[in-house]
Amino acid sequence: MARALRPQTRATPERGSATTALGACVVAIAACGHPSTSPGVGPDGGADATRAIDAAAPDAPGVVDCDEVAAFAPVFADAVATWTAQDDRGGWPDAPVVFVGSSSIRRWEDLSATYRDDSPLQRGFGGAQLGEVAYYADELVVRHGPRAVVVYAGTNDLAAGVAPATVVTRFRCLRERVGAGVGWDVPLIFIGITPTPARWEQWDAAVEVNAAIAAQAAGDPALSYVDVPAAFLATGSPPSASLFVADGLHLSRSGYDLWNSVLRPVVDAATAPTVPAVAPSPLPAGARVLLDLGPSNPEDGEPSPSPDYRGQTWNDWDPRDGDSEVLPGEHLTDLVTSTGLATSIDVVVTGGFGVHGFASGGLRWPDPARLGDLAVGSATGDFFYATADDRTGGLYLAQLDPAARYTLRLFGARDHDQRRVTRYTVRGATTATATLQTSGPGAGQAGATVNDDDVAIFPAVQPDPWGHVFVDIEVAEGDYAYLSLIELTAE
Repeated sequence: MARALRPQTRATPERGSATTALGACVVAIAACGHPSTSPGVGPDGGADATRAIDAAAPDAPGVVDCDEVAAFAPVFADAVATWTAQDDRGGWPDAPVVFVGSSSIRRWEDLSATYRDDSPLQRGFGGAQLGEVAYYADELVVRHGPRAVVVYAGTNDLAAGVAPATVVTRFRCLRERVGAGVGWDVPLIFIGITPTPARWEQWDAAVEVNAAIAAQAAGDPALSYVDVPAAFLATGSPPSASLFVADGLHLSRSGYDLWNSVLRPVVDAATAPTVPAVAPSPLPAGARVLLDLGPSNPEDGEPSPSPDYRGQTWNDWDPRDGDSEVLPGEHLTDLVTSTGLATSIDVVVTGGFGVHGFASGGLRWPDPARLGDLAVGSATGDFFYATADDRTGGLYLAQLDPAARYTLRLFGARDHDQRRVTRYTVRGATTATATLQTSGPGAGQAGATVNDDDVAIFPAVQPDPWGHVFVDIEVAEGDYAYLSLIELTAE
């Protein structure tokens, strides 16, 4: 049978608002930041440039020219279509705070946990321009009936050579579409385009965009400009490399911490937190939920049959080809138990994954003597994977009973000569970690270079007060981390 890898457990500290002196640098009515400049505007961003862009500002809602956005040629239609298909089945939070934008939103693996008390909905896609966010405003934002919206986008527009004035027009179109769609009093929070070492040559253009949006916020009670740039520039010009991963463009964990120290107080001021609730349908003791993660094209994976040869019912991820990706914010709703009992449990992706399987060394023929009821080849033979850089790997289970206890079992495997170890961190009322060697010498029995017998087991997991259990998947050794399946059992 599977060998249990017992995690180490520690208490989760209570979260408080990360209010700092920098956190007050938000433009709504008053200005702060660099002396004698608009918020987030460095010495090179003079008032004349701001006035030139601001001259096109509308005098009242409903008069913004969205022709340029309407003519925008979207690049990420497939990503939006995937979210839309899942959204059509429901399952997003009631009155969420929608976080929308480019890769800094997509890669923020800890966003859902950080804002768990705000019913967050993550809609970030790498490479997205502000023009595309505005183009898809209805699908990404309006349909969800948000109580607040947080936006980070614009840097990719500038990198593509779009003029600052056009970027500002795109933002004004987004403001128009969100206001018209959900109400002009719903808070819209714009995170200032953040200076980065990789795009430092574009900083002057970003200064113009930030200044114009900050000026617009000064006359719009529901619009806030968050002066994240001031916090980053306080570390240097360009900002400290420690705030970014190796590419000098995307934020590191310390970069997200600094980002959030400025952003969190604004979100807290804009909207009341979600009240914790009891799950509507607690699982009976012993009930199991099985989740098969991976692609479904014949070369790389397949849905697990329900019932399988052991009589079990599975929850399969949405159809996906191998060598594709799963985006943060994707979700499955109303999972069923292994006996087919309907539940209200959802699973939501918080960090992006790649997907692969059979053709890349998944465990196609598991041995029941080693893995027991988890020895189902369609589940063990394909997988989600994370990397140390772009695919940050994470998900959470929602609609659990906060008063209940669950056992969580996680399995991952890929046949490869490199020693690869995955670290799983499970966070609910407490936090626990465990590692699993998925690949390389010693990963399996009889010298196998694929894990064929080990499962990471987390007993007595209690959800947080909102009924969430978060699972982070990280590279501990090697180049990749893997997750093939999840089993949740009510204790």
